[in-house]
Amino acid sequence: MRKLVLFVIAAMLFLPLTIYAQGCMEVSSDEGVNVVGYLQSQFEYQLNEDDNTNSFTFNRARMGLVGNIPYDFSYYIMFEFSPNKDGAPYLLDGFITYSRLAPFASVSLGQFKSPFSLELNTPCQGLHTVRRSMVVGELTAPDRDLGVLISGKYNKLAKYAFAFTNGTGKGNFEDNQNKTFAGRIVIAPVEFLSIGGSYKFGTAPASVADANEDERTRFAGEFQLNLSNVLVQAEYISSEDIGSYTTGGG
Repeated sequence: MRKLVLFVIAAMLFLPLTIYAQGCMEVSSDEGVNVVGYLQSQFEYQLNEDDNTNSFTFNRARMGLVGNIPYDFSYYIMFEFSPNKDGAPYLLDGFITYSRLAPFASVSLGQFKSPFSLELNTPCQGLHTVRRSMVVGELTAPDRDLGVLISGKYNKLAKYAFAFTNGTGKGNFEDNQNKTFAGRIVIAPVEFLSIGGSYKFGTAPASVADANEDERTRFAGEFQLNLSNVLVQAEYISSEDIGSYTTGGG
């Protein structure tokens, strides 16, 4: 089945918003709670072998709260309300950040997007297509996780993010001692050029008895050239899965 997206409407709600370190939006005021949101409605026409279908849908329908807490703390909470998403509504992001050493280093604790891949860490309103690529969707999973994140930047030269998480994905309880590490570093030697790389490694208990632990390894390289009205982006992702879940038709 192929899907042809004919029409997409994307609109910001409530506030003029900019890119946040891990979420799509940031605090615009130090006074009180900021209500933020993002909406993408669309019309889909699906070309099937037996019968074509069409439908109005919501690709994204998000609303949340962001704000600052004296002193040096901030919070970010975002829910997905789209009726076309499985399990919605659900908590998409929810974390508290300590930023006394910002911009060189900030520490976040909670559920956040994995610091892996250029496209995955591009906020939804910054994407060039309504959906992320299938490769990124498959190989970066889980895209969000629970744990601790350390991130920062040095002027416009370099930025980094390292996370230590459960490895079970958003909203899933961890029932073992295995954890996942993910990290991303991006260097911009000149203002219009950036080069970066990502790494992700995690283990999980074997799904069959008397077997070694399952392992998931991901590598990614990225390149971006943004000069005048010319934008060139490229990304390569490599994956290796080892363990019991890769055998026996699993």
